Amino acid sequence: MHHLHHATYSPFLIILSIIIAFISSYTTLVLVERVSESNHRSRKITWIFIGVFIMGVGIFSTHFIGMLAYHLNYPMTFNGSLLVLSFLFSLITSFTAFYLLYTHPLTKGKIFISGVIIGLGIVFLHYTATYGIYESVEIHFTSIYFTLSIVLAIIISSIAIRIFVNKKGDSISNRTTKKNIVSALVLGGAITTMHYVGMEAIYINKGSDVTSNGADKFIGNIVSFSTLFLMFATLFTAYLDYRSTHSEKQLIKQLKESEKRYRQLVEKSPVPVIIHDGNTIVFVNEIVLSMVKASEKHEIVGKSFINFIHPDFRETVKKRMQIIKEKGHVKSMEQRMVTLDGTVITTETSSYLIQFDNKPAIQSVIRDITEQKQTELALQDRQQRYMSLFEYNPDPVFLLDCHGYFKEINSAVWKTLGIPKDEVKKMSFHQVLVPSQIDFAVAQFKKALKGEPQNYEISAIKNNGDEIPVNITLVPIIIEEQVTGVFCIAKDITKEKEAVQKIKELAYTDQLTGLPNRTWFFKYFTHKLKEQKQLNHPIAILAIDFDDFKSVNDTIGHHAGDMFLQQVANRMKDILRPQDIIARLGGDEFIVFLDNITKEEVSQIAQKIINEMNNKIPLFGHEFILTLSIGISMYSKIMPDVETFIKEADFAMYYAKEKGKNNYQLFTDELKKKVNQRLKLESALRKAIDKEELELYYQPQFDIKSRDIVSAEALLRWNSSFGRISPNEFIPIAEDTGLIVSIGKWVFKEACLHIKEWRKRGLPVVPISVNVSARQFREADFAKVVQQIVKEEKIDPSQLIIEITESAMLDIVESEHIIQDLKELGIKIAIDDFGKGYSSLQIITDLNYDILKIDKSLMDIEKGNRNIAILKAVLETTKGYKEVIVEGIETQEQVDFLKTYNVVGQGFFFSHPLPSHQFEEQLKQIRG
Repeated sequence: MHHLHHATYSPFLIILSIIIAFISSYTTLVLVERVSESNHRSRKITWIFIGVFIMGVGIFSTHFIGMLAYHLNYPMTFNGSLLVLSFLFSLITSFTAFYLLYTHPLTKGKIFISGVIIGLGIVFLHYTATYGIYESVEIHFTSIYFTLSIVLAIIISSIAIRIFVNKKGDSISNRTTKKNIVSALVLGGAITTMHYVGMEAIYINKGSDVTSNGADKFIGNIVSFSTLFLMFATLFTAYLDYRSTHSEKQLIKQLKESEKRYRQLVEKSPVPVIIHDGNTIVFVNEIVLSMVKASEKHEIVGKSFINFIHPDFRETVKKRMQIIKEKGHVKSMEQRMVTLDGTVITTETSSYLIQFDNKPAIQSVIRDITEQKQTELALQDRQQRYMSLFEYNPDPVFLLDCHGYFKEINSAVWKTLGIPKDEVKKMSFHQVLVPSQIDFAVAQFKKALKGEPQNYEISAIKNNGDEIPVNITLVPIIIEEQVTGVFCIAKDITKEKEAVQKIKELAYTDQLTGLPNRTWFFKYFTHKLKEQKQLNHPIAILAIDFDDFKSVNDTIGHHAGDMFLQQVANRMKDILRPQDIIARLGGDEFIVFLDNITKEEVSQIAQKIINEMNNKIPLFGHEFILTLSIGISMYSKIMPDVETFIKEADFAMYYAKEKGKNNYQLFTDELKKKVNQRLKLESALRKAIDKEELELYYQPQFDIKSRDIVSAEALLRWNSSFGRISPNEFIPIAEDTGLIVSIGKWVFKEACLHIKEWRKRGLPVVPISVNVSARQFREADFAKVVQQIVKEEKIDPSQLIIEITESAMLDIVESEHIIQDLKELGIKIAIDDFGKGYSSLQIITDLNYDILKIDKSLMDIEKGNRNIAILKAVLETTKGYKEVIVEGIETQEQVDFLKTYNVVGQGFFFSHPLPSHQFEEQLKQIRG
């Protein structure tokens, strides 16, 4: 028996076996790279099988040469079947390990099993090949070397497998030749270590000592060099594949980097990009989300591109896609798209064919031009409006350059000027203006060139030499903060000028008489007063008012009254001097201004006017003689203001009426005193209510037959600081100033307070009559004011009688409306002063009144049958359905006359007006 380690051995073969183990391991690792780096499945499988084969050959060659290295002194023969079997073990275990390592997922269990399989494969190969020797071989299974060989084979194989795994997981950049050599040394060491440890557990029995003839060594060399050649050939092939794969990898890497840069570029592009395969969208960049109103890409990717196209454009887009597939690109076009929320947008789309993920695709670069289109449409609209405004403007519109030359003009320009268009465009604006106004126009034009709009009036010259007034508006044209020209609008204001002149004439002329009116006179007189304060010429004004002019209108109508005024106006103009001014203030009021005139001349003119007006005026078959009253205000040195001057003339005119009319009065110091007295009364009257100076007296009204008190009239009295003032003096002042409204309201309230107080004391209350002035009666809220007072004082409206003068009821229609409102409140209506002035039976027959009060003027029966006849006619007309009160009864004769009629009497014959406390005594007597 020969123990192997006592036998002779060949160091060369041992080293060769180690080299083979190292080179086979290195080759296998290189092939691992090929498997990892290959992109093709078929190539991966090829390199797996080659790797399995190389690894199996390496392990088998290492064992075979190692065996030969220990049998140099005697020939060795082998069992071919067992050698093949051992080689198959090597292939099968290597393939199994590779298969497990390259199937997903790679787990720790697979790694461990792969290591065990490789280790067991090496063990099986070693010991199977050992049994293949045609000698008596003893394997000491109990030997420590046997166990150690198995353990080392499994452990080191597991380490090798871990190296495979780590090698497989390394990135290409981390896979270096140095790492490959280190890994090959570990794996080669594992193979040789297992072999030579395992050899210590093997004994070969040799029957006789035979000297080796060197054939075994030759075989070992052949196997070794054949294996090495195979491995180097494999390495060379792997190197060539590496270069090919590396180039391919580099190309793929560049493509991936290019695609990455492309995606980054597209992703960050401010322009929306959609990539689709002709139908389905496969990629969109971020900007597309906002364009189609999406929040995530998955809302778009995977959907049909056509779905985002407006139905009107879908067929066109489909045809464009077909053209792209044929030609590779199409021209950009405008189209409308529909966003996810249904909004329609206008886009400009460019599409062309590309490769995306190694597949043909269509890339559409989209630009949202909705706002641009809206802006273009708005610009077009503005342009059209501008051209419409420019071309069809009825006024001349034109553009001037900075030198004043016409650049653009509309048709109204040459039509207005009467100059052909071509000639106008060769001219400057200076050539169409009145020469005297050119400097002014140039100054305005220079201001416009400084950026200041201008508006002014000027005169232009037509081709025929006529001048026309025009209103010019200059607007600077500013482009990039620079004035490049001036836009002009010229309006022919000929008609406006004529209209203004006409308006002035209308504003300052009385349309009935053709005389200057109040407005013109006040303006003119104000100017003249300023002149007279410097010249000290004596001046005078005459305030003229016709006496009883109303009779003309009432007799023959207002149209005839207008004609009458025209005639008297012409008469007065003929009487006056050429330099004298006459104006109509309104109605039948006229005013005359006399300049540089003496007092005697003023009196002569005034008297001449009166005399001329006293002549008969024929009109519509009638002859009228009307008188007039004239008031004169005259100054020679210290001039008053306009209002004072005219007011003094008015006072003098009213004084003339008081003097019997048909005369003239000069405003004198004595009259001034009266005026001042009136002003004092007016001022005091304004404070009379607050000072509690007003008081109500009551004049009882008696039944003529029974002499019983049936009613009373409330009469206003004023106990002023000047003493007791007559109603005939302060009532007209209240009427003129409007104070009558507030005073009348106080009278109503005071009468109602007395009625309430008398009722509260248990006195028999009779109806109280309250007088209402014409001005108070015509107040819009008169009925409402009365209603409010009655409601506040809580009196019975039937105990209140409102007396309305006949003159206040001349407008029967309006009066009827107010009377009806009062009667609906329960208040009785009395017509006061009937028979005074212009009494009309129409009033007492048409109006819905309750009581008729006959004026005391009709009770003057001593004047004869005329008054008696009128009085009887009125009493007969109202007999039986209207209550009649007769005022002014002062004699027994008047009482005896009225006894035959069922009337009520009022007058001094029965009782004077009484203060409220005295009237209460009268009421107490009624109770007794």
